Amino acid sequence: MTIWTLRATIGQEKAIAKHIREKIKNKKIGVWSLLIPEALRGYIFIESNSIESIDQAIIGIPHVRSRVVGEVEIAELESFLVPKPTIEGLHVNDIIEIISGPFKGSRAKINRIDVGREEVTVELLDSQIPIPIKLHSDFCKVIESAAGEEPEEELTMEEKSAKDGAEGKEEEEEDVFSEFFKTS
Repeated sequence: MTIWTLRATIGQEKAIAKHIREKIKNKKIGVWSLLIPEALRGYIFIESNSIESIDQAIIGIPHVRSRVVGEVEIAELESFLVPKPTIEGLHVNDIIEIISGPFKGSRAKINRIDVGREEVTVELLDSQIPIPIKLHSDFCKVIESAAGEEPEEELTMEEKSAKDGAEGKEEEEEDVFSEFFKTS
């Protein structure tokens, strides 16, 4: 079996596939499969034994632009055959819009990602009280990506206590001054 490529008018790929399917059924043309990848708009991949069969199948069909010269290897199409998980494009701290469910249209920030379950835990930005909500990754549309940001550094316990102690001293000094100004 050999795979060839057809160029088509963008948005008409499914209509062309229906026409080809009818021709194959009626005229018993030797075409075995069609592939219309969503990521590669304007192209249809067609599997057949001979180029003559493909020419018979596409002759007279509107919106078929041309047949691309050369054969396509199945290895080149594997990325279109295996579905990508929707969780792949999501990162912690991304700002998303919820596109389905009871919170549809709300904006949220991703706090945690569970890759195994394809779930994200988000906090609604519009809410006054931060309530964690678990959503399936299909319900998320990224508005602002945090992928370019550097992750926050992990502090050791000693560094955390030193940092907390320094913040505590600043607050303490601030309180001393506020007391001083209140009494005078």
